[in-house]
Order: sequence, then C-alpha cells, then structure tokens
Amino acid sequence: MSVINAIYNANVYVNGVSQLGHAAEFKLPEFEIKQDDYTGLGMFAGVKLPSGVEAPEGEITWNAFYPDVARIINHPFKAVQLMVRGNLQTFDATGLAKEVPIVTTVSAWFSKNALGGYKPHEKAEFSSTYQAVEIRQVVDGRETLYFNALKNEYRVDGVDVLSQFHKNIGA
Repeated sequence: MSVINAIYNANVYVNGVSQLGHAAEFKLPEFEIKQDDYTGLGMFAGVKLPSGVEAPEGEITWNAFYPDVARIINHPFKAVQLMVRGNLQTFDATGLAKEVPIVTTVSAWFSKNALGGYKPHEKAEFSSTYQAVEIRQVVDGRETLYFNALKNEYRVDGVDVLSQFHKNIGA
C-alpha cells in the first residue's frame, strides 16, 4: 500500500525556549556532500567522488523583533542550540494512518542578523543566518542523521559512516 508523508507545521526552540509563532520560516541546512571530479586515462566519462561535507548553513526568518532572541543570537562566540519540532503525518488509503515527531537539533553560530527593513504599512521581518557545527535529526525516537564537524562524527541511521576512515588515519 502506498503512503504519503507530510509535515505542515513546526515549532522552533532557541536554547530550549519555545519560540511558538515567532518564526515565519526556519530553513535547516542542506546537508551537502562535497564532490571531487575524477577522470583518468581510458575512462569514457568522469565521475564525482565524495570527499567530505560542505559547511552547513541555515536561516531563520523572524516575523518580528524579539529582544530576548536577539541577545542570544547576536553573540558571535557562543554556540546556540536550535531545535525545530515537526509533526510527521503518514497518510494511506484509509486516511491519516499515524503521526510521529520529527526533531532536528542544531548547534550553531550565527553569522548574519538583519536589523530590519521597514516599509509603510508592511510588517517588518528579520532574517538570521547560522552556521551549523552539529546536526541531529530524530524521527519517532530513531536517529536518522548525526553530524558533528568539530568531533569529525557522521552517522546515518545510527551507523558510523566514518568508522573505517577513523581506523585508517589512527583517530
């Protein structure tokens, strides 16, 4: 039986404090694998080989100015714990089959915070760009992704993707 998954809403937390209704949009980083072009004599086509992970970057658009959040995210030397909690719904031929939590936690340093743009008769929005140094995504209590750039850790579905690499380099 075919199923369809959907997430229609979420809540954002900054250092464990709910920001319910404060964020207009929360863009998690794109988890992008670096690719190195490889060609060799006798090869008809080149290939791209995985060589690492690009520095993950995300963005939050705040629907107003929140001084308590600004005090936290404007500090360039302190990591901020971000969390977005969503409701993952699964639909099948009978309707809504189940709902489970999808929770993504990010340790981040903010690199850009808009001070606002103002227009007559329009609500001001404020965007914040962050660099993620740690990402953990859990669906229904099961870790699907864990990445920590500073500890050189990378797990997919609980499996250490870098275990052989660590052995080979003596780490």
